Amino acid sequence: MDEPVTSRVSIVKAIPLGHVNAFLIRGARPVLVDTGLPGSAPKILSALQEEGLKPWDLALIIITHAHLDHSGGAAALSGATGAPVLVHAREADYLCTGASAPTPPTALLGYLLRLMIGKHAPAPELAVRPVIRIDAPYRLGAFSVDGTIIPTPGHTNGSLSVSLATGECIAGDLITGMFPAARPRLPVFAEDPEAAVKSIRMILDTNPEIIYAGHGGPFSQEQVEALVR
Repeated sequence: MDEPVTSRVSIVKAIPLGHVNAFLIRGARPVLVDTGLPGSAPKILSALQEEGLKPWDLALIIITHAHLDHSGGAAALSGATGAPVLVHAREADYLCTGASAPTPPTALLGYLLRLMIGKHAPAPELAVRPVIRIDAPYRLGAFSVDGTIIPTPGHTNGSLSVSLATGECIAGDLITGMFPAARPRLPVFAEDPEAAVKSIRMILDTNPEIIYAGHGGPFSQEQVEALVR
């Protein structure tokens, strides 16, 4: 699948971490979106180094939602960089205890994946206290980024997406491409499937040219629009 191309200058660098992606928003004060599974910190720190950054250059860590494939490296990375962690207020308790938000399956693939993954007991060694907890749109101007963090519930009740003025959107697991070259799909786990569809329409209303997903992607606006027609 050909990757979508933005007509504006991209400021997002994808950091592949096996089956899941983290993202670096480049800028005067770089911002990290998601942290991968536990043990992902060295790969992410290496990606920062490739960009000419020191660990302490990182200004903020955004967690799109509290599933351990997205939040598992938050404690290690916050400790290594000193960057504050931002999460939706409804997900904060999961991060504080090293727990994972619920994963209700929405399709057969979800049931199979949940059987493979199993249940995650709280892991105190992964606990991190979010410094910033939001429940409404949050402008990133204080971090020298022209963009907004938007609550986009559905996959989890406290999921977040990041909409940037460059026409790029980082949507976490609001949409998914579970396998290489896969088309975008609705989330295979969702606490509120109807809310997920509404949230997809919400980010489409921002007119993104590229939508980055936690698994697979990126996708064009037209590809994602096809999900909610």
